[in-house]
Amino acid sequence: MIATGLLVMVAMCLLSVFIGSYRVAAKARYKDHARYIIKSFADQFLTQQPTDLTGAPYTLFTPTVDGSGNATPLGTGLNWTNTDGSTGTLSTDALGLYYYVLIGDNTGSPLKATVTRQVWYLYPTTGNTTLVSQTQAAGYLLEGDFVITYPYLGQTISQKIVAVRAIP
Repeated sequence: MIATGLLVMVAMCLLSVFIGSYRVAAKARYKDHARYIIKSFADQFLTQQPTDLTGAPYTLFTPTVDGSGNATPLGTGLNWTNTDGSTGTLSTDALGLYYYVLIGDNTGSPLKATVTRQVWYLYPTTGNTTLVSQTQAAGYLLEGDFVITYPYLGQTISQKIVAVRAIP
């Protein structure tokens, strides 16, 4: 009887260790997939040409006028395709534009993540962000802030990537 009790206690301890290690591994997979998604958005931002063949600016770089009269390129024009073939859902609210994407959808337990991005002009001398166009003879710099947020085990996890590029 005592041996059976000890065996059950050892089995329960081993089971709790296995469950804990599975949760750590799952969290690492979700974080890795989330980082991959925002890195993909940042790569699109860094590599997309500013204008098409006719010279018209792509929507990513078209300034949008806000309520204060300032014009800033908000980073529209980026896209994402989930592993199941569905596309990220573009939405907008008072905070700006965002995407709903799936992370971990290839594991059978997908989470809905929110990707936000803000594109700012950079002052040429200080490197600080601004909504005011900083067009110079050589072009201007844009900073893209990409953030992904998702729930995991009752916590909200966020990751951020910042990319800077020049536009002639």
